Amino acid sequence: MDIKVSSDFLTGLLFCGLGAVAIIIGSSYPIGTASRMGAGYFPLMISSGLVLLGGILIIRSFLVETAEVGHVDFRPLLMLVVSILLFGLLIESWGFLVAGVLVVVGARVAGRHYAPLETALLAVGLAVFCLLLFVYGLGLHLPATHLW
Repeated sequence: MDIKVSSDFLTGLLFCGLGAVAIIIGSSYPIGTASRMGAGYFPLMISSGLVLLGGILIIRSFLVETAEVGHVDFRPLLMLVVSILLFGLLIESWGFLVAGVLVVVGARVAGRHYAPLETALLAVGLAVFCLLLFVYGLGLHLPATHLW
């Protein structure tokens, strides 16, 4: 059988893999029943749906002609992963505002075209909005900033 590396095939593999990992991790939680759901019921249903969707995409990739995967640019992916990791590492030591600004700047720089002034305004605006929403609106205990 000739397996083409199409976007549907790869997406189906990704969904099946993520769903299977989530099922394995969530298997230690009590499932319960539909009327008395345990902590593992909802993750099991969502993960099963993800595996089912992945299977449908894999089968579809064999039946329908889809475009093959072309060149993948790893620079934006690497920039996004690094900015998210920096957010997680810096939120406790530098505070929510600084970590939030850095993650937005990292996400904008991951693209090919960005305007520095627009990026700065967006980063500050989103960081302040998220600070107001999560810290003051929802009452989460996140350090606002440790710079002053």
